[in-house]
This record gives sequence, structure tokens and C-alpha cells, in this order.
Amino acid sequence: MYKVIVSLRYLARKKVTLIALTGIAIGVMTLIVVLSVMKGFDKELRGRIRGTLAHIIVFKAGMYGFDNYKETMETLKSFEHIDACSPYLEGPALMRKRGTKEFVYFKGIDPYAESEVADFAKYISAFNTKPEDLLQMHEKHTYSAFGGIELLRLGYGDFEENPESFIPENEKIVLVTLKGWDSISVKQFILTGKFRSGMYDFDKSYIYIPLAAAQELTGAKDSVTGIQIKLDNYKHANKMRDFIQEKLGPSYFVQTWEDARKTFLTAVAIERRVMAIILGCIIIVAGFCILAILRMVVLEKMKDIGILKALGATSKGIMTIFLLNGFFIGSMGTAAGVAVGISIVYNINTIERIVFNMTGWRPFPPEIYYFNEIPAIVNPKDILVIAGAALLSSLVFSLQPSIRAAGFNPVDVLRYE
Repeated sequence: MYKVIVSLRYLARKKVTLIALTGIAIGVMTLIVVLSVMKGFDKELRGRIRGTLAHIIVFKAGMYGFDNYKETMETLKSFEHIDACSPYLEGPALMRKRGTKEFVYFKGIDPYAESEVADFAKYISAFNTKPEDLLQMHEKHTYSAFGGIELLRLGYGDFEENPESFIPENEKIVLVTLKGWDSISVKQFILTGKFRSGMYDFDKSYIYIPLAAAQELTGAKDSVTGIQIKLDNYKHANKMRDFIQEKLGPSYFVQTWEDARKTFLTAVAIERRVMAIILGCIIIVAGFCILAILRMVVLEKMKDIGILKALGATSKGIMTIFLLNGFFIGSMGTAAGVAVGISIVYNINTIERIVFNMTGWRPFPPEIYYFNEIPAIVNPKDILVIAGAALLSSLVFSLQPSIRAAGFNPVDVLRYE
């Protein structure tokens, strides 16, 4: 019992311990806030990437070489865990709009099937557009087209507030692409809708057209680029990918949406880990503060240590006093950091609005990130790991001064005091 009392008395007398305590709190708070925000961004980005793709995609050699896709779709639908399939034909093109030319990708789809496997219907609903609008035919056998919101941008601002900054509906555009390998195909379309996926590159580069129009444009009659598959539960994705690959054979290539965006997702994951390591150094710096403070306390309290040993305190007991000193600093700093960090995460959008109202600066501009609010997810597991690391750091950096104090000879200490 005396160990706890003496440790707390040493702690209470040293205002300098507030420096180490604050350092631990800042490190824990920063880690919780940054990792929670990055986890939120990761989840949002994954959701938006997933929305532009399906759970599983089946390809065949050649850009437009999937000529038996209808039979393949029937085979796929007979497999367990597969809810829906959608064929698509995708390729590069040069688009002419209002006298300007721009490189784009067209994606020929069945709008109804696309809505079942991906978030197509969600992307167009904000513009009061329905999937069937893509199938409208206009005069002179002209097909409809849906353009990405950024592809159709003419000026600054958001569509809801500045609709004049975007190309309006019912305007004509022209797509130019290769037909076969030795000729150029030119086809006119009417813009009947827009879409917004929340992925800037996709919204800037893609245009949806009917599957039949894409087949006419490329000369790929009754052929597609691939088949998109939706599963009843994505947890079966890897198992079904391997199963489908085995059933269809080596002339097909099967991948999940995570396989398709593996490089990007890996980069985001590495960024999170690197950020955690860098910010974790704050806790290590605070640990060195604890070490320096306890060394100073040990030197100042040599007489007290000698008296305690003369009265019968063991070396283990002396060591425990200073270990408890470090533990109390670490636990109080960790508790404060966790409390403040969680409070900031849950109020981060309120804080962001206050900063914006006071300075006019937004840390996460919605026109760049497409987030109306900063996404943040508090993960209890992450908080436990951060708190555990902070406490462990406090104890580790308390060891050296504690061992030194335990090793003092009471006779030598009292003789020189």
C-alpha cells in the first residue's frame, strides 16, 4: 500500500509531469482522430469504387471478344450465390461537344441489368433521371447517352446551385472510335441525362450509352467486353471467383472489384499504416519525457529512497514505486487523449464548420472529395490498441529509472546525504 501512496505523492509534487502527461494525451488524441477519419475515408472510397463496378467481373481475351456472353450469362446464373448478371461493352473514344474534343471512355450497358449489379440507378437519381431514359430513341435513329457530371462541366459551382455551369440535356454529342482494327466509327448521341458517382476520375471520363449503340459503334455485333456479377453476399467473392474461373476455363479471366482496383486500395492501406507509424512517434517522444522526468525524480529523492530501504523497503518495492509513477502518468494521459479524441471525432463536422465560418477555409472541400461531411468511424479495436500502446510505452520508459532507483545502496545514499 505504501508504494501507491509514495508514488502518488511524488507525482503530485511534480508539475513538470504535466508535460509528459500532455504529450501522451496529444499523441493518443491525434492517433484516434486521424485513424478514425482515414478509416471513414477508406470506407467511403471503397463504397464508391464498388458502386462503379460489380462484385465479380468476367472477361475474355480481346477488347470486344466476348461473343458467347448470353450463353455464359445463363451458365453463371445457375451457380450458387449469384443474384444478377449484366453484360457491358467498354472502350476508348474521342467525344466532340460544343466544338471541343475530349478523350473519354464509353460504357455500353443494359440500364436495367446495370442497376441490379451496380449503383447506376443511384448515380442518376439525383438528376431526376431513370434507367429507362437511356433507351429513348430520337430522330434519325439517334441513341441517348448519360454523361458524367464532371465531363459535362462548363464552369465553376455545384449542379444544384449553378446548373448553367453544365451542358444541358438534349444536346448533341459525337463519339469517334475504332471499328474493328482498320476503320473509324462516328456516331451521334443525344444527352438525356447525367450521373454522379462521387469518383472524380469516373465522372470526368465516362459516358453511358445503350449496349446496342456500343455494339454498332464498335462493329462488335453480339459481343461484349465482359459480364458483371452481383452476389447475394460479398463474403463469398473470393470463393466464387475461383469457382467461376475453374468452371469457365483458362480462356476467361475472372476478378473481384478489389482485384480490379488492387493498386489503389493497397496504396490507401499503406498510407494508413504509415500515418499511424508517424503519429505513433508522438507517443514515443512522450515516453522519453517520462524517462527524463523519472530520472530527475530519482536523483532528487535519493535520500527518501535510502530512508525507505533503511526502514525495510525492498529493491522490488522501490522499483514498483517508480513504475507506478510512470504508469499513472501514462494512464491519465491516455484517458485524457481517448476522451478528447473521441469527442473531436464525433463533433468533427461541427468543428469544420466553425473553422470555415471563421476563416473561410475548408480542410476537406466537398467539390474535391465529394463528401458533404467528413467521414469518420470510431473503431473500438483501434482505440484499445492505441491506448494499450500508450500504456506500454509509459511502462517501458519507466523501467530504466526504476531499476536505477532500486539499485541504490542505502548506506552509500545516507552517508553522502
